[in-house]
Amino acid sequence: MMRMFSAPVRSYEIAIGNFLGSFMVGLIQIVVVLALGRWVLHYDYEVPIYLYFLVLAAFMLVSMGIASTVAGLIRNPNNAGMLNSLIITPTCMLGGCFWPLSIMPDYMQKAANFVPQKWAIQAVDIAATGGGWNELWLPFAILGLMAAVLLAIGSAILRPSEAGINA
Repeated sequence: MMRMFSAPVRSYEIAIGNFLGSFMVGLIQIVVVLALGRWVLHYDYEVPIYLYFLVLAAFMLVSMGIASTVAGLIRNPNNAGMLNSLIITPTCMLGGCFWPLSIMPDYMQKAANFVPQKWAIQAVDIAATGGGWNELWLPFAILGLMAAVLLAIGSAILRPSEAGINA
């Protein structure tokens, strides 16, 4: 990362290049997983595949924002694996990935509004019950807002320290 930022390009160009590369790889992974599930394993998602793709793409953007924010805050790459476990597991628990939100206390249900897993699951639930875009706009808007804020924060702080460049 320090070598990249010492190149004769602007830091926002580096951030956009990393973002677009990761985004394209993520989209390819989503397409492959959905296609394998639908046509190889013959799994019925009970949701239109394009809608499932959009939900997963929005969730991926938020995940990229979380990753860039955490990478900007943590300067030691050895701690990244441990920190991922400390972020992913509790947010999945809080977001309703392992059990329904309805069995959690009220304060935890309110805290779940701040994790992207809740909104992605809610979007799929709405689509599975036949909801239209008039109901789906809220989860997509919140995922988009989370992605924009976290990517902005992550790209602003994802820079090598000045001491590291001179060393």
